[in-house]
Amino acid sequence: MAEERKRPPESIRKDVYSQLTWDNRVGHTNILVKVTDDGTVILSGMVSSHADRLEAEEDAYTVSGVKRVENRLTVSLPPAYPVPGDEDITAQIEKLLQWNPTIDAPRIQVVVTGGILTLMGDVDSVWQKYRVEHLAENIAGVISVDNRLLVRPIGDVSDEDIRDDILGTLSRNTFIDASNIAVSVKNGEVALSGVVDNHLSKRIALNIAHNTNGVIDVHDHLEIAP
Repeated sequence: MAEERKRPPESIRKDVYSQLTWDNRVGHTNILVKVTDDGTVILSGMVSSHADRLEAEEDAYTVSGVKRVENRLTVSLPPAYPVPGDEDITAQIEKLLQWNPTIDAPRIQVVVTGGILTLMGDVDSVWQKYRVEHLAENIAGVISVDNRLLVRPIGDVSDEDIRDDILGTLSRNTFIDASNIAVSVKNGEVALSGVVDNHLSKRIALNIAHNTNGVIDVHDHLEIAP
């Protein structure tokens, strides 16, 4: 950990650029990278899709010495690409949801205004809530996603059972030191706190909570070790 603290911002910045260049999913040529002394990476510029915006952030987090990413990227389709209208975007997303066997599409309302997607309705689990978002964010013309889906689990699962399930799964995971993570559950809402080694460990811990039966929402209070 001490070695990461000593990394100069310019060294981190070069590695972030290299990571963005390596990832051919991301149109990296229009991305500007700045790094502060505390290891915060600031991404600015334009990308062609909302998915590219999120992938660029994930790329930055994989670089050693990065503690936080401030994503200021904006979404803009290439000039030669025909900009789809809101109705076309809505129709594409609705069709995509209908074709997905893990999603109950009739329970979900899709509203697109100026390329901004709002998802409303309800789903059975947290992972389904974010599955819908991830499916929709890849549609051309989507600038941002406002996910207002409510989670209404099937069956009755106690807070104690939810907590036990999460703690058990954390303890079985080779990438996580479960002894450093505290789990609290109230009315199906999970709060994770404590310290993890890196962004990967943090994502894994959050995904475990998202995928646990009975969870309504997950609150992230995890910190990455210095």
